[in-house]
Amino acid sequence: MVGASQFRDIIFLDKEILAAVIGISAWGGLVRYIVLRNKAITLKDIPGVICQMIVSCFTGMLLSIFVLSRNAQDDKLLLMAGLGGLFAGPLITLLGKKLAKHIEKEAGPMLLKSEDKNSEI
Repeated sequence: MVGASQFRDIIFLDKEILAAVIGISAWGGLVRYIVLRNKAITLKDIPGVICQMIVSCFTGMLLSIFVLSRNAQDDKLLLMAGLGGLFAGPLITLLGKKLAKHIEKEAGPMLLKSEDKNSEI
C-alpha cells in the first residue's frame, strides 16, 4: 500500500508505481482519442494522439497525487490515474472554472478598489 502524508512522500514514490500511473494515464488518453475519433486513425493523427496522451498523463498525475494525499491503496491510485487520463478534457475544464471562481472571489475586492482609484484620476 502506498501512503503519502507529506509532499516528499509523493516525490520519492516507487519508480514502478510512478511508471504504472504514467502508463495507465497515457492509456486513458489513447482510449479517449479513439472514442472521440469518428474515422479510422491514420499516420497523420499521431501528433494529435501524442498531445492527447501528454495532457492525459498530466491530469492522471494530478488526480493520482490527490488520491495519494488521502492515503489510498494501489488499486484505487491506478484506477484514478486511468480515469484522470480518460477524462482529461472535462477535468481540466472543471478545474479551470473552479480556479476562476476562486480568483474572482479572492481578488474581486482588490480589483474594485483599483477601479475606484482609476476613476478618481
